[in-house]
Amino acid sequence: MRRSIQLDSVRGVAAFIVLIYHCSLTMPASWQSADQPASLPRYLRPGFLLHYTPLHLLVLGPACVLLFFVLSGYVLALSLSGGRFGGYGRFVIRRICRIYIPFAVVIMLSALAWRIVQPTSLPDVSAWFNAEQWSEFPSAMLLLGHLAMVGTPPLQSLDPPMWSLVVEMRISLIFPLLYFAVTRHRAAGLAVVAALYLPACLILSQRGETMPQSFSSSICGTLAYLPVFTAGIMLYEKREMLHGLYQSMSVARRCAAALFAILGFALAHRAALWLTAALPSVPFVRPQVLAGLVSVMFWQVMVGGAAAAIIFMALYSDVCRRVLAARPLQWLGTVSYSLYLTHMVVLMAAVHALHAYLPLPAILGLVIPLALAVAALSYRWIEEPSIALGRRLARAPRRTPVIAVPQAPNMSK
Repeated sequence: MRRSIQLDSVRGVAAFIVLIYHCSLTMPASWQSADQPASLPRYLRPGFLLHYTPLHLLVLGPACVLLFFVLSGYVLALSLSGGRFGGYGRFVIRRICRIYIPFAVVIMLSALAWRIVQPTSLPDVSAWFNAEQWSEFPSAMLLLGHLAMVGTPPLQSLDPPMWSLVVEMRISLIFPLLYFAVTRHRAAGLAVVAALYLPACLILSQRGETMPQSFSSSICGTLAYLPVFTAGIMLYEKREMLHGLYQSMSVARRCAAALFAILGFALAHRAALWLTAALPSVPFVRPQVLAGLVSVMFWQVMVGGAAAAIIFMALYSDVCRRVLAARPLQWLGTVSYSLYLTHMVVLMAAVHALHAYLPLPAILGLVIPLALAVAALSYRWIEEPSIALGRRLARAPRRTPVIAVPQAPNMSK
């Protein structure tokens, strides 16, 4: 399967944005406000810069995770199309080696770092950082819960971004079925996706859980992202039609499409938050459950649509392709999974280890290059060997007899 340099770069930029987003969440609440600290001019305050200027693009962490899911749907569809599907077992082996093995190693390293650093509640950091990050002693049961990908608090405190890896791994297990259902029996396949998605979202809305608190809620949380992966599949299936549409556009319309992709991605999350707050006061959606369902669907449609537009521009816009082919972005794309996987461990360890010696802004400034360095090491010594292992295992000869299926002659030769 031929890799897309541009899509790798998009993934790398998104992973870097998630790093910046988590650094911003570590700042105390007063620093996240546009009104504080009073000692700085308003236009230099972190809260103002990150929420009311183009720098807002750097804190779109939740939207970037949705972009990851759409990208996964697209890339996995590419890996299964055109007769490239080598069987379910081989597909799952590659996904386990690609996602799970590096994840498991990083979880063990995070537990080791916890024992070395011995974290405690810190002043002058956010409640989010103190309450949710490294919040539990890494006992054997806690480690087992993480490694089993249960997906509920506190069984993700050793590496909080793992919630999305739980979703990715679970959907990977059913992705071939999802892909062939949607591409070969589109109406029925989409109906099944809707039949799984809507009840899952209703259950989560009824329980009022933004983060699943039970295993059943965790399963519902996974099913709630099925349409996003499906959007990636549909984007791949319609790629030729979309390419033709793009080629027929004038330069002005192409620029408008690029602007929509970027602004839509930047504004969709804020619009969804506004809608979530406004919906309970609307007469026909006053029930909280219905309001929660509508807000989730709105967020996914807005952000997912913008994410699909970004992928589209990355693939077909000559300007975007040239920008994304830059070597620094290619490198960022190469280490993107390792960066996403390890950056919170680096952030937690650095803040706890250095808090007594450096002010928080200086620590966060150090975290960024340190996280990139750790990502490079993780890619070289954890991720690359895991990918190579997956390829070897997937190429291993089958032990069971295979019945040959006659193939139609190639009349083009």
